[in-house]
Amino acid sequence: MSKQTAAHHFLEARRSAHLKVLILTFALCVLSGLVLFVWSQLHAAADKSKAQAALLARVLEDQTGKTFETGDVALASLAHNPVILSADSPRAAREAAMAQVVAQLPVLRSMALLDGQGHILASTQAGEAGLQIEVQQLLPANASAPVLGKVQLGRLVSGRSLSSLTLAPHAIPRGVHYLPQILAFENDSGAPAVLVGLINPDAVANFYQATLETLSYEAVLLSYDGQPLASTNAGGGVQTASARKTPIFQKWLPGSEFGSYIGAGLLGPHEIVSFRTVRNWPLLLVVEEPYAAVIARWRDDAFAFFVAGLALLALVLGLSASVLKTRRVQKSAQQAMEKAQARIARSEHEMAVLMRSVQELIFRTDSHGRLTFVNARWEQWTGQPSAEAVGQPLEGIVHEACRSQIQALLDPQAKLALRNCQARFRLPDEREILCDIAVVPLLREGRLVGFAGSAVDVTARWKAQQELQTQLAFQHLLFETTPLPMLVTNAGQRVALVNKAWEDFFGRCRYAVLGHEVEGLHSGDHDLLQMHGNEDVMRSGQPMVLEARLPHVDGSYRDVQISKAAVKDAQGRITGVLSIFVDVSEFREAEHAIHEARDAAEEAFRVKSEFVANMSHELRTPLQSIMGFAELGGLRSHGNAAMADMFNDIHAAGQRMLALVNDLLDVAKLESAVGTIHLERTDLRSLIRPVVRELEPQQQHKLIDLRLELDDTPLIAKADPVRFQQVVRNVLANAIKFSPIGGRIDVQGRIDGQGDICIAVSDQGPGIPPQELDKIFQPFVQSSKTKDGSGGTGLGLGLAICRKIIDTMDGTVVASNGPAGGAMFCITLPTRNAMETRPAELT
Repeated sequence: MSKQTAAHHFLEARRSAHLKVLILTFALCVLSGLVLFVWSQLHAAADKSKAQAALLARVLEDQTGKTFETGDVALASLAHNPVILSADSPRAAREAAMAQVVAQLPVLRSMALLDGQGHILASTQAGEAGLQIEVQQLLPANASAPVLGKVQLGRLVSGRSLSSLTLAPHAIPRGVHYLPQILAFENDSGAPAVLVGLINPDAVANFYQATLETLSYEAVLLSYDGQPLASTNAGGGVQTASARKTPIFQKWLPGSEFGSYIGAGLLGPHEIVSFRTVRNWPLLLVVEEPYAAVIARWRDDAFAFFVAGLALLALVLGLSASVLKTRRVQKSAQQAMEKAQARIARSEHEMAVLMRSVQELIFRTDSHGRLTFVNARWEQWTGQPSAEAVGQPLEGIVHEACRSQIQALLDPQAKLALRNCQARFRLPDEREILCDIAVVPLLREGRLVGFAGSAVDVTARWKAQQELQTQLAFQHLLFETTPLPMLVTNAGQRVALVNKAWEDFFGRCRYAVLGHEVEGLHSGDHDLLQMHGNEDVMRSGQPMVLEARLPHVDGSYRDVQISKAAVKDAQGRITGVLSIFVDVSEFREAEHAIHEARDAAEEAFRVKSEFVANMSHELRTPLQSIMGFAELGGLRSHGNAAMADMFNDIHAAGQRMLALVNDLLDVAKLESAVGTIHLERTDLRSLIRPVVRELEPQQQHKLIDLRLELDDTPLIAKADPVRFQQVVRNVLANAIKFSPIGGRIDVQGRIDGQGDICIAVSDQGPGIPPQELDKIFQPFVQSSKTKDGSGGTGLGLGLAICRKIIDTMDGTVVASNGPAGGAMFCITLPTRNAMETRPAELT
């Protein structure tokens, strides 16, 4: 072989080897590119699944929030229903009101009204009224009591109704639960009450199942602590403990309200997971798809690429064309997938619209207005199966007066747009309800084929509006007809409202002051006082009363008492101040006249008392001389009996006159407050015994048996010794005076049941008539049974002095008749711990 041939062969071999290497390299590059492309398709499929899961989570979360918000609104409206608010409403009326709400909300199992102790006052569940439950069992774990005025979502409870709380665990059916919505409020009497709505988790789960029926996704609704509340079929076995170990609780919450990831989920260790928190509620919605389902779809989609790759490897020369074809197939598949996603989005939107209107009557008619479809609301309204409504004209089921409106609503010649009206539906039980009706024409290929619409029962709202208008008119009538001037200012210290009485009092038209600031309304000082008062009321929320002198329409100034109270809105925020003006000028004038009259009377009384005291002193001096000379004359007239009797009569008359003067001096002391006492800590027993010994001659003269019984325990009290002995001496002397000869007097000193010291003096005299028991303590008053006709001040003045002395010592003296006859006087003094001495006036 020549060198050229060998070189050519060598070159050919090298070219062949280079070609083989080139072909192998090209094949490897194509295979690598195919593998990378297929792998990128797997990631794209996973991202697409994650995006779709996020979309589904958003749709389901939106409907879930609206479902619970519907329950919230229902409970709040019931709490303002007069039948529920009134503590005297019959149970049947309350249950009817709640049943109407339950009938409008298919997601509710039942509803109940409880008092503050957990007694069920009314319930839509038969047989529950009268039971008592623990409301704490319905509340979430972190709540100790219902929050007043706020709807709370409770914990998941096993059973179908509230009565399950009273059953033993084995008596509660398995797999049946409810989720309570709780609203605490106060009824019209101020007593606490609780409304409880029982949400059916299965109804929520059924909605999830209907939404995800044709997809490989699963949905689970959980509480913030990880407890499953509702789920589609595959989510029924989720446990709280396993849920809390997922990245949702370990990584994402509570920092994020929504998110998506690939990893451990509720249903498996490798899932496509998307979650969202439900707005305004402590709930978490999770949508998952097994990652294996994504791989299966990817495998099905990538099979064609693998076949094309193998074919391209076998047909190296047609590799470029095959790659281009594969790209075209991929692009076409991508477009088809986007169209499918658009169809899914439209279906989801239509389903969301349908779900938002499930509380309404949804219907469809043909082009002539005959019903072709009604939803379940028809049965709840009429009690008739939905099939019986098909074929009826829509105008035939409304009141005759509203048929023209329905005819205009279904006019095929009218503008093709949304149409609405209000009409009264006539129900089989002779009831009529007012509904808002809205319809939309249905077109097919540009031709009208029927109408689709909905009807919402607004009877309760219409009646509430009528009642509100009546109440507002009545309140306006009261405001305008009240004779007291009234002024309402807003939070900006501007006049918001005045009544007719205010216009008449101040002589200013309301339209001239409405919207004006309080400053400049009257005099500067009064405006400043008004503004400060309004600020205090708005800051504290407490009412207050002011007094001012304001100009009247007649030009005079009137003394006015201004009562201010805070005006609050429905949320309890202070929005202004109500001021009520009361003209107290006449009252102030009368009060001033009373003060002047009282001062004049006191001055006259003082002058009289001083006159009596001065005259008594002036009389005592000559009396002493008369009595002295009478005693001297009696001593020197032993030989002349007639002269001795005359001097004795003069001496006796002088003694009587001196006693009267002394009594007048005591009366003057009582009235002019010149006498004083001096309290000190003393044992009353040591004061009583000397008085008894002092009066022994009088006792012996009338042969009276006086028995003194004093406790062995010291009778220590705060008393003036001299004045106290004066009281005991007066009472005991009266007892001796009016006791019969040979009678008995008992003097007892003891501690009574209230811990006070009681000194009792009882005799066997004539006693005191019951109607005079309190009068004998008045000055110059004497018992009718003890009057002797002597004309002196007698018993009444001494007892009046005794009561005044004992009152000054913070004690009491009372008179009564004994069961066996005779009078009994009881002197009571407190045993108080006070300072050793205390001066006090005899006033």
